[in-house]
Amino acid sequence: MVENFNFHGQTTFINRPVNTVIQDFQNTHSALPGQEHLAELLRLVLSSSDLPDQDKEEAANVIQGVAVDLDRAEPDEAAAKTKLEMLRTGLTHAADIAGPASTILTSILGALGT
Repeated sequence: MVENFNFHGQTTFINRPVNTVIQDFQNTHSALPGQEHLAELLRLVLSSSDLPDQDKEEAANVIQGVAVDLDRAEPDEAAAKTKLEMLRTGLTHAADIAGPASTILTSILGALGT
């Protein structure tokens, strides 16, 4: 089954299947260490049945922002950590992905030295 999401505004995944969004994310951030964790987190967010579309859009934009922060010549780990902590708080309301998302976020934050 292929799910399409319709988001409005500046996004990289308007009207696109989840697998395409993930593949584009991986291709864009292929050199980023640990990008597979962010890609899996993005997949969880977009596949959640508990998150409304607007929350999915916001969370996906945060994940994209974290990747951009970390994929710079001089990574902005402080900004990435702040965004990840906000994301952790926001995803606690999505019962279907809260546990796996928390595990992934803990792993990413641990790699960043939190």
